[in-house]
Amino acid sequence: MKKVWLTALLSLFPAVAGAEVYTLPGVVVTAENGKETKDTAFLPHETLTEKDMERMGASNVVEALSTALGVDLSSGSQDSRTVMGSNQLMIRGMNSSQTLVLVDGHRLADEDTASSQNMNLLQRFDLSQVEQIDIIRGADGVSYGSSAMGGVVNIRTKKPGSGESSAGFRLGEGENTLYFHEDPKGKGPFYLAVSGRVTRVRPLSFRRDSFSRNIHYDGFDVPSYGIRRYAGLDGLYDFRNGSTLRLKADYFDEDTSMRFSDASMDASGIHVVLQQDEKSRTERTQWDTSLTYEGKTAGNAYSGEVYYSRLKKYSETWNGRADFKDQIHSPYVPPALTSLTSRLDNLLKKLDNLFKKWDYDRAFYEIWGISGKDTITRGSHSLTFGSEWNRSTYTGTRLSRETYSGTGNKDEEGHGQTNGAFYVSDTWHVNSRLTFLPSVRLERDSSFGFLGVPAAGLSYRFNDRMTWKTSYGKGFRAPSISERYIHLDHMGVTVDGNPDLKAETSRSFDTGLEWKDGKTAWTISWFDQKVKNLIDYEEMAGSSMEYRYVNRKQAELKGLEGEISYALLPRWTVRGTYTYLDGRDRSENTRLPNRSRHTAMVALSYDSKAPYGLSGMIWSAFKRDFYFDDRNYTWNEVNLSFQKHWGEKFTASFGLYNLLDKKIDALYIHGRAWFAGMEMKW
Repeated sequence: MKKVWLTALLSLFPAVAGAEVYTLPGVVVTAENGKETKDTAFLPHETLTEKDMERMGASNVVEALSTALGVDLSSGSQDSRTVMGSNQLMIRGMNSSQTLVLVDGHRLADEDTASSQNMNLLQRFDLSQVEQIDIIRGADGVSYGSSAMGGVVNIRTKKPGSGESSAGFRLGEGENTLYFHEDPKGKGPFYLAVSGRVTRVRPLSFRRDSFSRNIHYDGFDVPSYGIRRYAGLDGLYDFRNGSTLRLKADYFDEDTSMRFSDASMDASGIHVVLQQDEKSRTERTQWDTSLTYEGKTAGNAYSGEVYYSRLKKYSETWNGRADFKDQIHSPYVPPALTSLTSRLDNLLKKLDNLFKKWDYDRAFYEIWGISGKDTITRGSHSLTFGSEWNRSTYTGTRLSRETYSGTGNKDEEGHGQTNGAFYVSDTWHVNSRLTFLPSVRLERDSSFGFLGVPAAGLSYRFNDRMTWKTSYGKGFRAPSISERYIHLDHMGVTVDGNPDLKAETSRSFDTGLEWKDGKTAWTISWFDQKVKNLIDYEEMAGSSMEYRYVNRKQAELKGLEGEISYALLPRWTVRGTYTYLDGRDRSENTRLPNRSRHTAMVALSYDSKAPYGLSGMIWSAFKRDFYFDDRNYTWNEVNLSFQKHWGEKFTASFGLYNLLDKKIDALYIHGRAWFAGMEMKW
């Protein structure tokens, strides 16, 4: 089998690479992780450039994505489907685990449950090294495989050899950051760049007074705060014949803490404190390495990559509650109830296991893979075919079936899963107006077996201004190792995995119009996504605190999205976006939580385009009927960012987020926040 995959990968590279470089006019990033003309970018997409991120005053990838059309990064309390203080990453309402995050086209090791995947991943990237962020909206299982059901976020880093170096700092309400990116000028053929970043995340508190599973939460939540560090090494060798070889190595670690609100419950006249002054500490360490070879000839664009990523996580939790025996046998308990010793002892053991006074977990995630593809252009056809293979492993305490006594070391178990795929697509320019793109992917995954994934796109250009595009595609998500094998006792619940889970699958249909004429550009699209075999928890019979992963849901997410931009003056641009989303759980005919029915954004940007001038942006983000914890929330945030330039070397930044000081504790919206910073380039 290894020989088969090796032969397939080697076949992706042409035997001879000529000196002539083949380029395409008017390039935009497409769903095929390459470049095509505008008329063949079938799936709705958006590219955030370095200049866009600068105008926003973004300090991290979460802030950079906050104005992207169709992307939702909301947070929520510890009982929500998002990890407390982290950010969900939804595209068109699909779950965070159904959105694929890539760095320079490859996957990274990450936590793998629906409430943790992608939640902390975006915090690990050094934005000073990011050249652009490509966002694809819609299912693209053909090109990317598992998890690309809602869309793809591909973070593209700067290649060495630009000769541009920078260093700076940023202070703010939420975090303080110091960073540098060193890319010395050179004549080649070898270029080397280094980057570094240190961030101190400040503690912010949020009031909580709510009920969940008959538990009353009362107090303050303090999401993750602490230190994050990043270091990167990036080398590139230019063969001077249209091909390059790039080696990247990145290191990230963080040491963060959280504090939780108190929790209690009343049962049969007894008031029991479940958690008090609870706090946790988490250490994460990540290594990412990749070796990429890519190039172009007159008729070929090819690439191949080998990558490896690993993530180590260690967490501890302390609970300051009194012993349950002391609480229940207090003078306030009715004497008749204390006589039920047998039932009481069983209850105490269960509570001790679910709400431990001290607990720890250890996890080790790895992913390694190899991929390659080649695009051959002949006449009216551009044929892309590629192959990829990767293996993921997870070893940790949460995969062990052991019941931890509270002392000593926990048992650890490990599992892995492997997949391989081959895909092919043909961009066929039928005539000067019509383009057709059929695609298919064949994939075999050790967790669910064989799967075929088709897709098709159609583009018709009415004239130089208007183009109609429509696409149909399927997506899927393989059940993760945690969803198959986990055994978790945490935060008052027990969750068990299910080795018999099926893959989640979706089909997505999208159609829309694009218009561009001088100063004005607009798009409008309608989309419909149907999802089957959604993996979710199911309450075990007779217990409200024991759950198991099952394929039990079907969902439909449909809506309308639009965007318009207009150049008011040479220095002023206005942009507006709107998304209507109707996301429903078809299994129970209810709304899907953590989603907004209406989302709108209006932004006014200014750029003096002068060496000693100003640039910046003011924007208003509006959400209506955001469904969270059985309530609908509506709010508006107004944000301001501007930069003062002193030549090409120095730039000062200042901004205010949430100018109107809107606060929603349940959604971790803190209120008005400031930031200021300085950057130097050389």
